[in-house]
Amino acid sequence: MGIIIGSGFAETISEDIISDRKNYGNNFETIKKTKSKKFFEELQKHKIDFPRISQQPKNNGKWLIKEYQSFGGIKVKLFKESEQINEKAYLQKFIDGDLISVQFFVENKNIDILAICDQIITNSTKGLFLIKSLVTKKIKINLSKKIYNLIKKISKIFSLKGINNLDLILQEKKIFLLEVNPRPGLSTNILQSIHKNIFKSENAKKKITFNGYHSSTVIYARKEIKINQKKKIFLKKFCLSNLFSELPDLGDIIKVDEPICLLHLKSKDRILLNKKIEQIQSSFLRKIEEI
Repeated sequence: MGIIIGSGFAETISEDIISDRKNYGNNFETIKKTKSKKFFEELQKHKIDFPRISQQPKNNGKWLIKEYQSFGGIKVKLFKESEQINEKAYLQKFIDGDLISVQFFVENKNIDILAICDQIITNSTKGLFLIKSLVTKKIKINLSKKIYNLIKKISKIFSLKGINNLDLILQEKKIFLLEVNPRPGLSTNILQSIHKNIFKSENAKKKITFNGYHSSTVIYARKEIKINQKKKIFLKKFCLSNLFSELPDLGDIIKVDEPICLLHLKSKDRILLNKKIEQIQSSFLRKIEEI
């Protein structure tokens, strides 16, 4: 039986669970390396730009405190001087810019850029930097080439394989690398809607053909929700389409700022797409809270 390790699980495994099974993604050592101090040591060694990091408390500007095992903005928040930094976390200098996520596939040194997305952050009551949505983005050829060259370099350094994504900040003409996520994540549904077979790479593809705006949105709980029988029936009726995925199970207790489900939409118009996301999300939350 084959195996592919996904978001939320790849960040927490502490031993090699792949064994002798066919692996469609990265090996245990690669995953471990990209979620440790070694990651930044390699970036520095190969002169790849990334926001400053530190293990010591700072008071010179805005800093984020992040855990090496963070994903989706979970375990990422603004640093307060009173907070303690343990060995599982680090400080990263906050810099302004356009936050994007780049999905790509690597096989036999061939690299396909699968999608480039705007990464939209939501306001969290707990002060977390939670990802609200990924929305596909149209970019200029020159930027696409720069991103491809960065992916090529990163893939070689960390021996990447299969589906991966980079979190980047675009600041004028500079590209800062935030994270390498060596596994599929929130963009999975977007990739499936764009590509027939994302596990097949025939020729290196440095840019993608833009065919409209595809989005995946995380709907977070505004208050604690327990999935009882009535809510489960509502979920089956309201979400009986390909628009929703990752629905909760009967008996689940979802706390504030925890994800309830994912919403997937597409449109040729970005403004209309944004309005549709807000309308469906608001309607969903109102109904599930009233039951």
